[in-house]
Amino acid sequence: MHRHRPCCVNRSSSSLLSIQALRGFAALYVVVYHSGLALAHADIPALAWLTTHVIKRGHVGVDVFFVISGFIIAWVAILGQGQGKAPEPPGEFLVKRAFRLAPPYWLMSVLHATWLNPVSTGVLLTSFAFMPQANVDAPYFGYPALYVGWSLNYEVFFYALCAMGLALFGRRALALVALALFTTTVIVPFWHSGGVQRNPEALYDWATPLQAMAANPLVLEFLLGAGLAWLYAKHRHRLTPTFARVLMAVGVATFVMSVAGPVPKFDLLGRGLPAGLLLIGMVAMEHCGELRVPRVAVWLGELSYALYLVHPSVIEATHRLVGVLSPEWIGTQLMLFAVNFALTLALAVLLHRYVEQPSIAMGRRTIDWMRARRHAWRIRLGPQKP
Repeated sequence: MHRHRPCCVNRSSSSLLSIQALRGFAALYVVVYHSGLALAHADIPALAWLTTHVIKRGHVGVDVFFVISGFIIAWVAILGQGQGKAPEPPGEFLVKRAFRLAPPYWLMSVLHATWLNPVSTGVLLTSFAFMPQANVDAPYFGYPALYVGWSLNYEVFFYALCAMGLALFGRRALALVALALFTTTVIVPFWHSGGVQRNPEALYDWATPLQAMAANPLVLEFLLGAGLAWLYAKHRHRLTPTFARVLMAVGVATFVMSVAGPVPKFDLLGRGLPAGLLLIGMVAMEHCGELRVPRVAVWLGELSYALYLVHPSVIEATHRLVGVLSPEWIGTQLMLFAVNFALTLALAVLLHRYVEQPSIAMGRRTIDWMRARRHAWRIRLGPQKP
């Protein structure tokens, strides 16, 4: 009699190197998008198509970031799958994310505002607080001092909901997060205006900046990622190499079509869902041992946050020096992009090494101190006997 044998090797659940690689790809795609690279030649019409339908679609990297963030937060902090642990305590969850997110962003915001983009004290402080500036120009809602920070405002909003869910429901926190996002994106808008906006670029005239951001459909991309993490946690033992390859093929195909096709700039179904399918395809392939992630891709994933933060300053500085280049100057365009990319990579390495990593380490030490204090209080109180 033959025993059933699992079809996939259960790799270390904590690594998820495929997601690191996808994170690195998303960061690089955003860099390409913001670089201003534009190519054209009368005899090579494909260059104009490449510029319009690939290079200028790099904003989809943000959709990938949002789905990844939802997946990772759910997987590690709520479902406790990363190392087989229990859900993170809400205080530790917030401390860990604050030390990772805030110091590099604050530093780059100050440098960018000082050297390239002067802003008022109010805008700078609002940026530091990860709050939207105004109920205009959705889904950005007013640019912060470092303009890419608009997406971090969404991240922090999602983190706040997760912390609340962890405090109230622990491992079932995703239920509260889902309910909260359904409330902010459907119930509250319907209550105020009798309808719900599906277009992330639409505005609600009744909303404050924070309400407008919370009601924007883009926040549901975090829930999509979290839902995929829940499905993966429950059903990954059923994955086979064949099914993983199918998921990967569907993910790649839908993502490519969403990038090159006639899809609105921001769209939950047209952008977020393909990003989610690509993510789960890569994770399934890694789980089944069908995907070997190159070390350089993992390294770029580790640098992704630093790349995201430093590239606006690099690109704006070089563009001020060089000016606007004609798309027909292909060699000059490519040379400028190479300079931008090299400078961005070098500065990202420095930011990651000397700001981001020490800040993360400080967050860990803070959590260790919090745990020691809690342990000391328990010992001091001692067992309560009648």
